[in-house]
Amino acid sequence: MSVRRLLLVLIFSTMSGCIDPFEIETENFENILVINAIITNEVKNQEILLSRTFRFEDDGPLSEEGATVKVIEDSSVEYLFEESSAGTYRSIQEFAVNSGREYQLSIRTSDGKSYVSDKVTLPQETSIERVYPQRITNDDGVEGLGIFVDTFDPTGNSQYYRYEFEETYRVIPPKWYPFDLVVTRERPLFFEFDLVERSESQRICYANNVSNNIKITNTINFEEDRITGLEVSFIPAEDIRIENRYSILVRQYVQSREANGFYEILSSFSESESLFSQIQPGFITGNITSESNQDDKVLGYFDVSSVSEQRIFVDRDDFLADLPSYELKCEIFRPEPGFGTLLEYHMLIRDFIESNTVRYYTDVPLPPDGSFPFTFMRTECADCTTAGVSEVPDFWID
Repeated sequence: MSVRRLLLVLIFSTMSGCIDPFEIETENFENILVINAIITNEVKNQEILLSRTFRFEDDGPLSEEGATVKVIEDSSVEYLFEESSAGTYRSIQEFAVNSGREYQLSIRTSDGKSYVSDKVTLPQETSIERVYPQRITNDDGVEGLGIFVDTFDPTGNSQYYRYEFEETYRVIPPKWYPFDLVVTRERPLFFEFDLVERSESQRICYANNVSNNIKITNTINFEEDRITGLEVSFIPAEDIRIENRYSILVRQYVQSREANGFYEILSSFSESESLFSQIQPGFITGNITSESNQDDKVLGYFDVSSVSEQRIFVDRDDFLADLPSYELKCEIFRPEPGFGTLLEYHMLIRDFIESNTVRYYTDVPLPPDGSFPFTFMRTECADCTTAGVSEVPDFWID
């Protein structure tokens, strides 16, 4: 076994276990066009995503490329879309949907098949009243931070709501060290090493997550069109997201009754306890059909929604200071010279450096030389770029 391979075995041997692979194969697979089309009352380049269904054993969905996409307003005004990346189509011009007008989606795929949506209109525009954090204990007995929303439509016309969020949090590695170890020269019997200043960009980073669940609610059985204390997210106290400073942008979509029904069914499928449930869901019918062939299935919904958003910032100490926090195991790796030659030891150190799985770290204030035992730390303990990016977001407030 080479020195490099031995190194990787040493690093990861304690992190791996014995898992027997389970092969999944899909039977009766149908290649169906999947359309993710939501346009809003925001003036922007609207975006529509096209892909194909995929088998369990595949890596992921296949993007639908080369399609012609447009949104038609009142059967006369056309907004054309262009493919900005594989399967992602953005409107050539910025536009927003307006109340009192009808909108229809038209798609023609590269193989000549045409798809069209029902005509839809913009629902009532209603703004979020408040987004706020609160310390809670969830149904599983876990303490943490809940994010809640209040909203109210005095006209009583909104009724159907869907929520998404995007969260950003600051990451500070617990064992950041100001120097990196580098090989400066490889001699026949040994290597020469030196310390160079480590980039400050590895010291503080910002990570980003986008919600991937479907959160819908309605007020049809309420005396007034008001939502109070709707929980849109929960963060356990020991989660890295709330280890330092945290921000969340909550987006509220007011949608039609038909769109709500579609997302409700979609949500019930996605929350199924097991992929191997004996109850097999049928096909989810949306408001998009094939013009080329009535038997040609399409999965998706053309959604026209009014949107309101609100961002808040949270510091851990304001809510969770007395609770256990996120703890990253950061043990020092100290490769021992063993009984090999000095050159073999230096080759091992070089491979540690080049593996990018560790960073140089020392707990003694002595400069290393050729015989001094070098020490290292797992990269995520010393370099924040493993979790995020160093550039401060434009919206960030300290």
